[in-house]
Amino acid sequence: MRWLQTLHEQWMTARKRRVASSVRAFRRDWETLLDDAGLTSAEERQAAQRDAEKLPLKLIPFRHKPRFIDKIEVPLESEAWLHAQFGSQTGAEAQQAALAVVERFAAKSHPLLPEAWNALLSRLKAEFALPHAVEPFRWREANRVEELLKLLFDLTTREWPEGTLIRDASTQIGRDSKYLEAQQSFIERALELLVGRETPLEALGIQTSNSVLHYSGPLVLHFADHSKPLDLRFESTLSVAELERATHLTTTAQRLLTVENRKTTFLQLTRADAIRSTLIVATSFPTQAVRLLLQKLQPNLPHHHFGDTDPAGWDILRKLREVSGRTVHPFHMHWRPQANASPLTRRDYLILTRLFSNPSMADCRAAFEDMNAAGTKGDYEQETHGPPELEAWPFYHALDRGGQTL
Repeated sequence: MRWLQTLHEQWMTARKRRVASSVRAFRRDWETLLDDAGLTSAEERQAAQRDAEKLPLKLIPFRHKPRFIDKIEVPLESEAWLHAQFGSQTGAEAQQAALAVVERFAAKSHPLLPEAWNALLSRLKAEFALPHAVEPFRWREANRVEELLKLLFDLTTREWPEGTLIRDASTQIGRDSKYLEAQQSFIERALELLVGRETPLEALGIQTSNSVLHYSGPLVLHFADHSKPLDLRFESTLSVAELERATHLTTTAQRLLTVENRKTTFLQLTRADAIRSTLIVATSFPTQAVRLLLQKLQPNLPHHHFGDTDPAGWDILRKLREVSGRTVHPFHMHWRPQANASPLTRRDYLILTRLFSNPSMADCRAAFEDMNAAGTKGDYEQETHGPPELEAWPFYHALDRGGQTL
């Protein structure tokens, strides 16, 4: 019965945000319901009324035209019956199912990111109890929560060799070869929740096929038979396919500035660069698109990087230096003290050890020593610098190592 399915869908939409038991019966205009169900002929509509009269639903006639139906109502005592017809759950049942999933995964020990894993599960538990969704995790979809948590756990409990193809990674974690590609946008949002920063699969070492470059500033793509100037105001994007086809890239900008936080700091800087003297590129761990840009951009262009100053933020700078093939200068990156700062995790200490031993990061050693001595991340988020203070490079007044304006 199409009309009953439509009624169920509309009733679930009205009830989906509620955990507490309803106190008022759900009503729907009968004629509108039939229209929504696509029942247009008189025969279909009459048959629908006859079927409805046999079900534990309430048909309410017009007061002055009792032969005609005005509303259909789902009585409170019939809600369990309607759930049973379609295998749906009450809000309270869905909430408890999602919380049970979270509890099961909270009992699992994460070998590489124990603190971050526990923090994520604690947050999901607290938000689902309200109940609130934490995208991509939705408390009404317990099976989907379980699927995403399992995928997140499987991906982050191993070290992936650099350049692992996404389809190979998908089969190595027991899924079909195209599964991870289909889930990429969801799992990358889950990764961001887990580690606290935008984290593409490529940050794990998994090479994807749909990498996109986010940039602002003058850029020219040179091809075998023509050139394509690009100088759109504010944020622009380029696909990997476009970057691969270009033989080389040039810019009239005086420098390249890569920026870790795409959602805030990058956007603020793109709007501040009034004279367009800087090519600004958003990147955390360099994706395939960012690598292609660095490979094909004129090699004599000075490169600066503005990122967070926790161990993972410095590790992004290390990786950029590794793939860039040029000197990459840290931009306003110093360890800054902060009261009640987040303590360094076991994973942070492992990254610090790698940074200390890397000769290419010797110029940043003072920041590592400050962080290690404090045992905290300090005031590490680049957003705490605030919006740009200047309308051109260097965008901010000079900062000393304590984060104070000079």
